[in-house]
Amino acid sequence: MLKTGSKSSLITHKLHFLACFCFLSACTHLIDPIEKPQWYEEKLAGEHVVLASCVIHKLQSDGRSFMRNLQFRNRRYSDIDASEIHALDTRYLRNTVATYAPDNPDAVPIYAGAATETLSYAHRNANNESAYAFALMLKKIDDTTVNATLRGDRYFADIAWKILQTCVTSTTRPY
Repeated sequence: MLKTGSKSSLITHKLHFLACFCFLSACTHLIDPIEKPQWYEEKLAGEHVVLASCVIHKLQSDGRSFMRNLQFRNRRYSDIDASEIHALDTRYLRNTVATYAPDNPDAVPIYAGAATETLSYAHRNANNESAYAFALMLKKIDDTTVNATLRGDRYFADIAWKILQTCVTSTTRPY
């Protein structure tokens, strides 16, 4: 038979264990792997610069509220004939000023387009942003075909892949 003092210490011990377990499980969600899972890879018709421009235009035109937290970067790697689009989640970026943060209702919106950055592929990971929602790589195979790979969060990756598919099938001039 347990004494009253040992019963309360057992309950306290269980509560401490439960609190530690909850804290550790919450912390595991904060750890963001540098390389996110790849969801798609396919050979597609098109030229990487044109497709990247079209995808960026459609992403920036997307009016859904959850897309407002994303900032897009269009990178061109001329040494390997490839383009890469990063969708960065501004809530997790360092040095984001609250005045410009998209989740601040009093924020000053920035309407500037995503200018294409030209980098060498070797310097691609020099300033690696692990706070991206997705990364879409379009690498030239030949003059009419690219290899597209998409990695990142599944929800945003699905949205970006559908947009890429509409850019590929578009018969009008892409933006």
